[in-house]
Amino acid sequence: AQPAMGSPVKFNRNIATTIPARAQDVTALMPQREPEPPIETGVDLSGEIKIVFAAGRGKTGKTTLLRWLTETSLRAGHSVLLADIDPSNASFSGYFADVARPDTDNAAGVTTWLQELLEHCVTARQSAIIDLGGGDTTLRALATEMPDLAANLEAAGIAPVMFYLLGTQPEDLTPALTLASRGFMPTAQALVLNEVSVQTGQTRRTAFARLIDSPGFQRVARNSIQLWMPRLFAADAIESRQCRFYEALEGHSEPQLGIFDHARLRTWLDQMNHRFSGVASWIP
Repeated sequence: AQPAMGSPVKFNRNIATTIPARAQDVTALMPQREPEPPIETGVDLSGEIKIVFAAGRGKTGKTTLLRWLTETSLRAGHSVLLADIDPSNASFSGYFADVARPDTDNAAGVTTWLQELLEHCVTARQSAIIDLGGGDTTLRALATEMPDLAANLEAAGIAPVMFYLLGTQPEDLTPALTLASRGFMPTAQALVLNEVSVQTGQTRRTAFARLIDSPGFQRVARNSIQLWMPRLFAADAIESRQCRFYEALEGHSEPQLGIFDHARLRTWLDQMNHRFSGVASWIP
């Protein structure tokens, strides 16, 4: 029956006591929240000029991570050069102004462009965040020509930082294995396992078992730290607005996020700040 006009609707907080015991037992079957993964700490790069690379196959979360790194750097008031060397996909460029891009899609021309960009960073003492693009071959080409590329950058006072984005498939290790075979192994290197690949009811370890147990992972992990990137459950809502994360969080998107997606975004940003706290000094 509907309450009379103007009468208060009563909330009985003890209503659970009226549920039969058998029905209450169902709660024991509900999955428990998985505890947060341990936080690994990387080499301290505080005060150093940094060039951040991100590599990974398509749909592994590379652009999402780069956007978060860039927003974190800009919100801290830091000066950072942004570059997108993927000639076929300007997803990173769509969120920030003045993103440098090569004016050619010729492989040799793009490689030369990246080399000149790195030279500029060394000369100008300029930090940078670089989107290598899915299936990147450009950095591989430079590393093939100069196997000690990472060591040379470090000797020039520049700290190269590499994030490899991974899904659950062992094939996702291809960029990391290829660059390692060419001698590109910066001191600051992380394997980022993206939890968007974890299905409901799975644990992280179960979802990534084939990857983590593969010989390739064990080989690369010896020179890397391991990070877990939480799933952004509000991703579709944010993508449809083509806005930055903190713009959406602070109510500057059009239209504004609903209360549920706003809460999901806030939770994700809190988790990112926590889970990447061990490499906070890697962010330019």
